[in-house]
Amino acid sequence: MAEVAVTLRIMPESAEIDLKKMEAEIRKRVRVHSVSREPIAFGLEALQVVAIVEDAAGGTEPLENELSKIPGVGNIQVTGLTRLL
Repeated sequence: MAEVAVTLRIMPESAEIDLKKMEAEIRKRVRVHSVSREPIAFGLEALQVVAIVEDAAGGTEPLENELSKIPGVGNIQVTGLTRLL
């Protein structure tokens, strides 16, 4: 089965959330290719995560559900999807 790279913007619930802890928890739960920070406004930053998942039925929903269980995650938005060769 093929793999896909899913790019997600993960917004914390507030600017006080420790993004280092959130990133560590994300890395425990999913196969991560890269993580970067994206400034939003007034000190708030989002995590830009590229995760590698199997190309299976259900699309990105299982990945989004798993990440939404992490404490401090406010919103998850899929911003890109690319099939890996």
